[in-house]
Amino acid sequence: MQPKCHSSLAISGFNRPNRAIQNTDWVSDPADPTQSYRGQIQKGETVWFHDDLFGSGPAWQQVRLADHTLVFINPHHFEPLRQEQMT
Repeated sequence: MQPKCHSSLAISGFNRPNRAIQNTDWVSDPADPTQSYRGQIQKGETVWFHDDLFGSGPAWQQVRLADHTLVFINPHHFEPLRQEQMT
């Protein structure tokens, strides 16, 4: 079973919506990919980046998924949503 982080303190600050520009994977722990959970984000799905960018090196960025799970993704597979796209 996938661990989920639903604490409002943990997910606060993840307010910048970005849309996947291609199908891409997420991992729960980029430091140990053999022991982490994995999933897929489909092209067009929205994730939320933290207001203060942080992560685990240039290849990984922590984001909040639609179900409020916190995971790590490759930020180069996403583009910011413009205001008119958020309706």
